Amino acid sequence: MTLFYIAVYHNIGTRFLRYEPGHNLMKVISHWRHLPAETSPEQIAELVFHLFNTDLDQLQGCRGGMTSDGEMNFLLACAYRLLKLRSLSTSDVISILEPNAGVTWLACEFAGWRRITEPEDWTGRGLTAARVHQHVSRGEDA
Repeated sequence: MTLFYIAVYHNIGTRFLRYEPGHNLMKVISHWRHLPAETSPEQIAELVFHLFNTDLDQLQGCRGGMTSDGEMNFLLACAYRLLKLRSLSTSDVISILEPNAGVTWLACEFAGWRRITEPEDWTGRGLTAARVHQHVSRGEDA
């Protein structure tokens, strides 16, 4: 197993159109995840897309089993929705850090993922304790 750092960026300049350099991105959530070493960045992106777009009732049915993946997937999807984040869609971007291979940046396409260079225009800090506390205490979007 290899520990990957996965960050999700929503494209706040445009939505449902192809990502282009110069679009404004905001990091909305990030997490560390142990996955098999041979997992490609595109496979990780597909997993993240699935988790952030699949109905929670469907993910709940996969919680049990012989591995913790189902439970971890469900909890990550719950955190995403509790923060009231929109679905992951075309023009959004994911970065994946694999300690021995560096960072891969992928833009969500109409079908699949396209490798891109590191975007220049992004903000946000992803998931932090302060962001969760703010969201919970105010009951507002974080």
